[in-house]
Amino acid sequence: MSREDTIGAGLDQLDKMIDELEVEPTPAQKSVTGRASPVSDSGASKSSKGGLSVYDLTTAALVLAMSCLVGIVFRPPPNLATCDNTCATANDGTCDDGGVEKWPFDSAAKGPGGSCALGSDCADCGSRDFAIPKHFFILACLFTTALLVVGVEQVAKLFLDHLYRDVKQDASNFRRFRVPLTDFPFGVTMVNKLANSCQVREKGLKVCQYIFRGLAYSGYLSKESTKLFKTLSKTTSISRRCFKFLRWVKHFEDLQEARDQKAGTMKFLLFFRVAANFGADWAEDVCSLERVGMLPAGTLSVEFMLFAEYCQLALALVEILVTGARARKEAEVTVLAHQKAKNGDDVSDEKLVKQDRKLALVRLELIKYVSDVGKAIFDCELPYASERVFIGCSLFSGVLSTHKNMVKILK
Repeated sequence: MSREDTIGAGLDQLDKMIDELEVEPTPAQKSVTGRASPVSDSGASKSSKGGLSVYDLTTAALVLAMSCLVGIVFRPPPNLATCDNTCATANDGTCDDGGVEKWPFDSAAKGPGGSCALGSDCADCGSRDFAIPKHFFILACLFTTALLVVGVEQVAKLFLDHLYRDVKQDASNFRRFRVPLTDFPFGVTMVNKLANSCQVREKGLKVCQYIFRGLAYSGYLSKESTKLFKTLSKTTSISRRCFKFLRWVKHFEDLQEARDQKAGTMKFLLFFRVAANFGADWAEDVCSLERVGMLPAGTLSVEFMLFAEYCQLALALVEILVTGARARKEAEVTVLAHQKAKNGDDVSDEKLVKQDRKLALVRLELIKYVSDVGKAIFDCELPYASERVFIGCSLFSGVLSTHKNMVKILK
């Protein structure tokens, strides 16, 4: 169960741990499956005789609901179209309902005023098809993807058995408060450890940046307050860049892991991961030179700035694949470790807790990469991007990244 600090995804180390923990199957297990049958990773009981669990039914319902949602988006029901002239300024030769983007197709004509409800100026604007808001559809896609990639049952266990339970236990006593997935108590020592970590500081600034941006975007503040929070968001973004200079250098260390990987597909993904990381961080450093004023404004082309964002999108997608493989291996290590302990082998409860938390942390990281896709869609200026989704995903990813680095410091 012992493991050393690794560079990169650490897939080879997980394979070695699986080999070390492999349980010799009993004669009864061999007669049925030919191999050992460890306890379930989820720990939840399914119905007898191979029946479906509530999580299986939830997964099927999610897929069905998402299929219906996609159908409604691309083929809006004609009976839901809106066309009347109840607007006070209807039939005056000017479209006054504000229009709506009929994405993913062409945009509808937009009225200059938008003073009336959608579809209430039919004489001037024409009929308005039923349209699901972009942000709702994108969030539904990301949410469903995260649940299907990680697993409905695993996500439920992650939040209920680890995050919610730990926070609930500590809520009654502030002195006992811990960062979720750690046992480190709150106090001066914890604050000093976190304050001395550049990564925790940078990720904490990321959370602040998108809180400020969300407040500015909310529309509930005065013009002065909105302007203030926009300025704070930009200033915080520039501050973060000072922490991230030369971050691309560390990715050279990941090349060895890619070279040592034996599986052809995973070898390609690991090399692609290094290239995307290097391209994104190097291009971001160059862009930062202009953002902080070291290069005159307008020096870099829009295409060059978008190059870094597309690298981030490609990186998020490949990280989902690589981290998904890593999560499956961590789950196998966890199952084998619990089986060893159940069989009376020398696997302490402390090691089992650490392994359970390691698995939970990897699954949180996988969810974070799905969220990064929502952020990258807006950064790449794709036509169906939504700023609401961008702010929400950026803030969510920032919180998960901050937590991950806090766990590393406090473990």
